[in-house]
Amino acid sequence: MTYSYLFEAKSIQSYIFATNKLKEVIGGSELIEQLTADNGLLKRILRSLNLEKDIELSRCGGAAFYAFSESNDAIEKLANLWPLVFRQYAPDLDFIHAKAQGDNAIKAFQKAHDALMADRNRPKTKLPQASVFTLRFGRTGEPVTNTIRTERIDQVTARKRDFAKSQALAERVMWDSHQGEWPVNLTPEEGQDGKNFPFSKDNQLIGLIHADGNGFGQLLMDLKDKVDRNVIKNDQYIKIFRDVSESIKTATEVASANAVSKILFLNMQDGLFPARPIVLGGDDLTMIVRADLALPFTQAFLKAFEQESKNQFDQLRKDHPDLNKILPERLTACAGIVYAKSSQPFSALHDLAEGLCKYTKKIAKKDDNLLTGKQVPSSLSFYRVTSTLLDNFDDVLKRELTADTITLSRGCYTLESHKNLPNLTDLLELQKFLGQSEVSQGALRQITALLHQSPDQAQRRYERWKEVMIDRDKKEKKNYWKTFDELRRKLSQPEAEFNVNQPQAVPFEDVLSLSAVGNNLNPEKGTQV
Repeated sequence: MTYSYLFEAKSIQSYIFATNKLKEVIGGSELIEQLTADNGLLKRILRSLNLEKDIELSRCGGAAFYAFSESNDAIEKLANLWPLVFRQYAPDLDFIHAKAQGDNAIKAFQKAHDALMADRNRPKTKLPQASVFTLRFGRTGEPVTNTIRTERIDQVTARKRDFAKSQALAERVMWDSHQGEWPVNLTPEEGQDGKNFPFSKDNQLIGLIHADGNGFGQLLMDLKDKVDRNVIKNDQYIKIFRDVSESIKTATEVASANAVSKILFLNMQDGLFPARPIVLGGDDLTMIVRADLALPFTQAFLKAFEQESKNQFDQLRKDHPDLNKILPERLTACAGIVYAKSSQPFSALHDLAEGLCKYTKKIAKKDDNLLTGKQVPSSLSFYRVTSTLLDNFDDVLKRELTADTITLSRGCYTLESHKNLPNLTDLLELQKFLGQSEVSQGALRQITALLHQSPDQAQRRYERWKEVMIDRDKKEKKNYWKTFDELRRKLSQPEAEFNVNQPQAVPFEDVLSLSAVGNNLNPEKGTQV
């Protein structure tokens, strides 16, 4: 008989971003990180109960774990103690858990997983309970439980601050980095300790990045199907699922370290990385990066993730020959980037970044856009916040990025050339071209603004710009307009002459946004101070 105990923390992102102070966001992310870290809470509990040899884990990371044992007593001890400790360790963090038994590990997992899903519908008691007379912390509305200096705060904020100086996550994002190399304050106030975020000298904008792998969920479903059909045997089950989970985790960590060393390390200021990691778990990455480096960092991460997932899967095939026909060649990932002022609320920015990532996936996963072997192309989308009202991206697309028949953003950009989707390299070429002193971006800004007010005026302004540029090219024997038009057509859908009377998607807002945030076209040269 095999016994199992499954645990998953829920609403992790909401828990981390339920504040607008970077130090508390950092504390929340470090608290989550140390739940299942190598020397984290779970491992310490297993050691304290002398259960390390009795319990096997098929999953351990991302604030979740699946535990198995041939001993009912071992599972009972863990299942009884863990929720009690967890509630004190991470107050108010929602979770689901369940235990079960079966003739083997597979059946024990299936029964426990069904119970785990059912546990989502059972509300957990919120502690401490508060009455109308309870003093509450002004920023969160939660009951006051602690006093730090002269500030009275709630228990969740207090716990986050306890972890603000931890460095477990920083070490995973970049193995030889330490907590002192990552900034702590985005909007420093008098009396704060810690390192201030090294903004660009031109602005105080950030890029909040959310990246998520493609195909990991499908891979787990394929593995489950092989388990159901007895292709994966009971004695292989725990090790195979553990190794697959670890391979994805390793691919994400290696990709992040690659992007940090390639982009962020070269742009350090005063010993600080111009970024702050927030979440690195499974195939997910959430980072705050200086605005001018957010796109190069994301591009480097997506490329590295694709390559490293291939390396990990090659090793898995050697270790588990039964996986040869199950594993894809590699995994890809999609990402969303939100550019905003550092004072914007993190929770709203993260929701928007997550929505951008989902939007990117939806476009990239369309049948016509899939690569050979039904592989989803590595892709990204970005958006610059210019208003105080933040909506989900579908609303933003309709309200801000659509003017009559013209869509002002291409949204989903692929890293490699694609027959249907716009290529990021072409967009960067357009940014570089418009950055030349000989070419005026002002005309393009005017045209974009006029599209929202009067499409006919926008068309006339476009035609006048074209006329002036062509006349200038003839006099100076240049090809500026031809170059611009070729790049615009490459990035437009359909690839046709710009005409407000014909439905068309153009990259105008995209390239203007990159210019506005100072997107760094040569990050490998390092920061020029």
